[in-house]
Amino acid sequence: MDNELAVSKNNQVSVFETIMSLAPVMHRARLFGVSSEEQAAVIMLKGHEIGLGFAQSFEFINVIKGKPSLIPRGALALVYMSGELESFEVIEEKDSKGKPYSCTVKGSRAGRYFETTFTMDDARNANLVKADSAWTKYQANMLRWRSIGYWIDFMFPDTQGGMKRADEFGAWVDSSGDVIDAEIENPLSVDSLIDKYDAEKVMNAIAFMFHGEMPKTQDDLELLERTIETGEKDDEYEKSKAVEVEASEA
Repeated sequence: MDNELAVSKNNQVSVFETIMSLAPVMHRARLFGVSSEEQAAVIMLKGHEIGLGFAQSFEFINVIKGKPSLIPRGALALVYMSGELESFEVIEEKDSKGKPYSCTVKGSRAGRYFETTFTMDDARNANLVKADSAWTKYQANMLRWRSIGYWIDFMFPDTQGGMKRADEFGAWVDSSGDVIDAEIENPLSVDSLIDKYDAEKVMNAIAFMFHGEMPKTQDDLELLERTIETGEKDDEYEKSKAVEVEASEA
């Protein structure tokens, strides 16, 4: 048993070392749209956890609003890769004017059957249909992959590694389930926060929360917005920064 544990630990160290050595290469290559070595490392680590190869991870995982997320096509690919899908059917319907209206997904796994339907009315009730959004321009794509995603959430949550899908973060999706990178809706930025709260409030919050350093990720920007609204620091962020400082001084 001790020998098995030692082998397991060595394998984990080997995977981590491999990821860290590949991350700078993946970042410098500019082939996958990652913004930093750390982002590349996270994508490979998340992919490895759900059984993907290191390069394959970049095909199925995007970072959107600071969060690693599966592209819809990747989420469905993991279902197929599991080898447990017994049946799967997608039914799309149009309204009386010939416009996409609904998508129903039916399927089974290990003797369990489930079907779900998502409609444009559901999208409107969820406040997804806005001017110049994917839900006004690509209704069929968004209905298809939202419905497939809900079905996967119910039947194959164990294959997804705890990740949400890119469309749940507002990404636009094409008919194949790939993300249209340039069309991510409403990502936070310092400029958008200034437009919303005014420059003085934003800069005061940056000085208060980040000690004058500009936020670098969507997580930082979301934290900044919470700080503006509450006027309070995030204790967990402060603790993590303290750990980073201690590590750099060691």
